Amino acid sequence: MRARAVIGVGVAWATLVAAVASAQHATPSGTSASLAAEPYSIEVFGVFRDLMLQGDFTPKVAIGLVMSGLPSTGVGAVSGARGEITISDGKLIISYGKSDTPPASNSETAALLATGKVKEWQSARVDYDVAPPAVEAFHAQSAKAHGLDPEQSFPFQLRGTVAPYVMHVNAAPIDGPHGMGLPMAVTVERKGDQIAGSVAGLYVSPALVGVVTHGGERAHAHWVASDGRSTAHLDVWGIKAGTTLMLPKPE
Repeated sequence: MRARAVIGVGVAWATLVAAVASAQHATPSGTSASLAAEPYSIEVFGVFRDLMLQGDFTPKVAIGLVMSGLPSTGVGAVSGARGEITISDGKLIISYGKSDTPPASNSETAALLATGKVKEWQSARVDYDVAPPAVEAFHAQSAKAHGLDPEQSFPFQLRGTVAPYVMHVNAAPIDGPHGMGLPMAVTVERKGDQIAGSVAGLYVSPALVGVVTHGGERAHAHWVASDGRSTAHLDVWGIKAGTTLMLPKPE
């Protein structure tokens, strides 16, 4: 896998993609207006359930255009089912599932990208191991304990150890049917008992379930290597005691 920073896009490309993004900006109602109720400047391009059910990995937005808005945290998938996108502490990390040379940074696009902006973080130590089935409840409880409404969306980050974990990086589209229980893309999978690094993600309101996340799930999270050079989508993950949880301060 390799990471690649996207610095910017040409004016003509940005203008074109902005028009596409305006038409395809993903919300349950199909318009960007419904995102106005979400805190932390949540933006969403693409729809997760369309990736799952239709294999729709067509470009929805230029990544450089999104980065020009200076998001703090973000998760998504490269167009063409070729890789994973993470934004952590404002830094862009892209990992590709194949070793082929990726396109130039000024032409890279996302099939799905959800981002948020955090002006100031608050941190808390995780005092006990959190098993994978309890991670979403842990986020909701932690949010409430730190002045956030778990019925609204918020970005989050962790620094420490993910334990256990199953994660993947998309490598290629599936040439066949899509649907519930079927693979979304050809992937490079990795699993283990624990791995150090950080996590970046979004915990979303019920209105954005299936848009930012898998159906029935409230969180979309990506692992980032300790050196910040590679990333992967977390399918199953727990949290090791001693990890630091970072949540936004209430707006």
